[in-house]
Amino acid sequence: MSTRSDQMVLFVFASPTGYQPGAWKHPGSRVEDLYSLDLQADIAKRAEAAKIHAVFLADWLSFGDTGKNPDLTGYEPFTTMGALAAVTEKIGIIGTASTTFMEPFHLARYFSQLDFLSKGRVGWNIVTSSTGQENFNIDLPFRDERYQRALEYMDVVTGLWDCWEDDAVRADRSTGIWADRAKIHPLNHEGKHYKVEGPLLVPRSPQAWPVLAQAGSSPAGMDFAATYAEAVFTVKATLDKAQEFYGGVKDLLEQKGRSAKDLRILPGLMPIVGDNERDAQQIHNDLSDLIDFETGVKELTVLLHKADLSDLEAHDLVPLERLPTPEEVHLQGGSSRYPYFYEQAAIERKTMRELIREATKAAGHSVVAGSAEQIADHMEKWFHSDAADGFAILPPTVPVGLNRFLDEVVPILQSRGSFRKDYEEGTLRSNIGLERPASPWQD
Repeated sequence: MSTRSDQMVLFVFASPTGYQPGAWKHPGSRVEDLYSLDLQADIAKRAEAAKIHAVFLADWLSFGDTGKNPDLTGYEPFTTMGALAAVTEKIGIIGTASTTFMEPFHLARYFSQLDFLSKGRVGWNIVTSSTGQENFNIDLPFRDERYQRALEYMDVVTGLWDCWEDDAVRADRSTGIWADRAKIHPLNHEGKHYKVEGPLLVPRSPQAWPVLAQAGSSPAGMDFAATYAEAVFTVKATLDKAQEFYGGVKDLLEQKGRSAKDLRILPGLMPIVGDNERDAQQIHNDLSDLIDFETGVKELTVLLHKADLSDLEAHDLVPLERLPTPEEVHLQGGSSRYPYFYEQAAIERKTMRELIREATKAAGHSVVAGSAEQIADHMEKWFHSDAADGFAILPPTVPVGLNRFLDEVVPILQSRGSFRKDYEEGTLRSNIGLERPASPWQD
């Protein structure tokens, strides 16, 4: 039975030169403008004009071995979110921050302030991070431990967001009382990993909490999502896998005492829009040709848990003895995307060139190349098959690929009633049908 509304939720990854790794080389890209506000502001404004629910800012904390794609250095999310809040009015702005590398008091304060600045339009993409420890003077815990720490982290930040009662601020000039201290409460958290007295220095914000997004697909990630997440990005390339994930997470949600309507599941989708299917496939092939073999091997090495691929040629198969099982990778805290690429290499037995195309086209996300009508059909099929509550759109190129999706596909979805034609008044929460968290101090 369906658990979502009759209209899909759409987020757009604000990939400044396009999500496809070679997209920055496209003659229409704006790679020269990378890190300028103009570039990200133009993406956000174009998405806002199309009534997209939110733009999403990914983040990386180290170079790793990911190759030559300039996007992988990333816009810093907090400063960018603040800047975008000032140049947009309705669209949500979701930024990534790690529970492993940032103190919870800082994070809670930053997001509360951003929620005020944006009038209730921010969200937090919660990550525990699988890389970056070399820049923070710590050893990175295994994945399950990271998620255990993250659960306590969430207790701290949500507790801090709830320290102020909703009516604590009085701003009473006649009595000289700005805030009623009796309605501002300490947190007094003392747990295994964190000791935080509180209270937060910022009142309860318009949304109370930012919209909580998360991307883990491992068992630990799914359990975390069922406990706290309100939007989940997932890597599911086929309908049956998406349906399996969708049903599994919604069932977990109910086991946690939450309603299935409290969470939006948004598979990643790269739409390559052409005049027709043949034209779209040519666009796809041209983009694939922008990726040199060396860069592709680096991308694939990361996704295959640092398997040794250095001596392999384009037509070679990956020797099975070089690939750990998904169970072994899970125990080592590896990426939740590994099982998909392991299946492609070990079971489907794709060649290196085929694997590189799979790895670089959208990092395992679903890619649909076709006319605007065909892409809209695909999205509606998933939406009406309990595989998705909407989609996280990965524009293959920016601005060309992004604009074709916004200008050609979105109007079709709107005309069919599958996507909204305007924003509702209010916050990001209200626009995606989520309740404002109740204050623990209210009667």
